[in-house]
Amino acid sequence: MSTTTTEIFERDQADILEQPKKVVPSRWRWNDIIMQVSLISIGLLIAFPVLLAIFTSFKIPTDVINYPPTLLPSEWTMANYIRAWNAKPFGRFFLNSIIQTGVIVVFQVFFSILAAYAFSILRWPGRDLLFYLILGSLMVPFQLTFIPNFVLVSSLPGHCMEWLGLSREVCRQFGTNSYFGLTVPFLASAFGIFLLRQFFLTIPRDLHDSAQIDGASNWRFLWQILVPLSKGSVSAFTIFAFLSAWSQYLWPLVITNEENMRTIQIAIRFFLFEQERGADWGAIMAVAVIALLPTLLIFLVAQRQLVKGIAMTGMKG
Repeated sequence: MSTTTTEIFERDQADILEQPKKVVPSRWRWNDIIMQVSLISIGLLIAFPVLLAIFTSFKIPTDVINYPPTLLPSEWTMANYIRAWNAKPFGRFFLNSIIQTGVIVVFQVFFSILAAYAFSILRWPGRDLLFYLILGSLMVPFQLTFIPNFVLVSSLPGHCMEWLGLSREVCRQFGTNSYFGLTVPFLASAFGIFLLRQFFLTIPRDLHDSAQIDGASNWRFLWQILVPLSKGSVSAFTIFAFLSAWSQYLWPLVITNEENMRTIQIAIRFFLFEQERGADWGAIMAVAVIALLPTLLIFLVAQRQLVKGIAMTGMKG
């Protein structure tokens, strides 16, 4: 019974997204032309720094310092990537960023799904009040909680040795210069809870009731019925969480002071200021392009799911 209801709900969603569009005349109007030109201009303006970084990373040193500057290199070369990769252990920095981002994304998605289910499907006293308190935390800037988070994380090794009696080496894995310290303040997301709750509210209540009649537990209903129906919104939030975690700068800069724990973004900063004979912009742009590649690939591959997830979030019925 639940499978049939699920198929009907998915078909209804597809019908909503694929509603026939109004037929517009083929004749272009001036306002359409102005709109298209404006959108293209804004798109080029946004994309120009990215294109400049990509083309500069393939330039020879003389092209980089030429005046007037040129967009395209006169001679394409991979020397900047080789020189930058060998100058610092960027492979380790890249791995640190992948581990940090992966842990944050997995925990944020997992906790957001559980919390959104509790705030949308389950009924319990104080549910709405607690949700509004969590929603209100979105208005608290991260800079306000930055110092308390740093003090808490930096004091964890001492409390670990005092309360648990573990060795210093073990407890160091829970403080600064550790993956735990890089990720722990970001393992839950109020935005993710809000986004997924809004979509879960669009699921008919009868679907949950029929699943319970069939003997399905809340855990089974969540992971076998609700999450598959919400894959668009879950995918959209996963992309948002990845972009946010990958682009972090201030927290990794403060919580790490050992080179082997730096993320790729922090490594670019130190690579820029540690050069003795002036900035090697070709190599710097090469590293920036390497750091930019995951976000570009994620967006290009999952663009459709991102738009679909945002479109379906908050849609009633």
